Amino acid sequence: MEHRTSHNRAPHQLPAGRHGLPRAFVVSNQRERILDAVLQAASRSGYAAMRIEDVIAIAGVSRRTFYDHFANKEEAFLAAYELVLEQLLTGVTSAFASGETWTSSVRRGLAAFLNLLASEPVLAQVCVVEALAAGPRALARRTEAMEAFQTLLRPPDDDVLVTSYAPPVALEAIVGGIYEVIYSRVTSQRTHELPTLLPSLLHSALLPFVGAEVAEAEYQRTTLSAAQRAIPTP
Repeated sequence: MEHRTSHNRAPHQLPAGRHGLPRAFVVSNQRERILDAVLQAASRSGYAAMRIEDVIAIAGVSRRTFYDHFANKEEAFLAAYELVLEQLLTGVTSAFASGETWTSSVRRGLAAFLNLLASEPVLAQVCVVEALAAGPRALARRTEAMEAFQTLLRPPDDDVLVTSYAPPVALEAIVGGIYEVIYSRVTSQRTHELPTLLPSLLHSALLPFVGAEVAEAEYQRTTLSAAQRAIPTP
């Protein structure tokens, strides 16, 4: 049960009345609570069944406060979805940039993506599943995000391991295929398994560009690394 103060206020709620806090802080605090509540509500009941009443109850704000920030539940969901995508893209891009070669960059970026989703199942549910039900604007933003991942996956011209250049549709197929595999795990309540898929997904992502030998070597290296991390230290 959620702890309440003596004034029946949840710990995350602002004090009632004249609390002396700057209005910018109050507005920011309320908006963040609403967005967090949207993520929780959408994850629990699905976007279609999510109600504004659910959001304001979780956020601990009034209906008027909700409408001060958002016109409707779609607007609130889109804002929350944007935050999720920004977090994912920032994490993946940062991990990708840390690679010494293109293949290591793909490995690190993909690992970061799978680990982020596995560690935040609510975000995974919203980003991978509920965005599909949130209307054309959410779908358009999802397409933009997938195109950003395709750009990261495109090999540079000077990489010595790259032996062929697949057509652009291949990048679309690879990213779409990875998404479908992740979707199946999230919808079957197996989000925690996502990091274990890294060797196989990495092999699929690299194969069209580096050939079977290099892709297999990366698969074996990644599998071995994962097995070594799983061994408990004495």
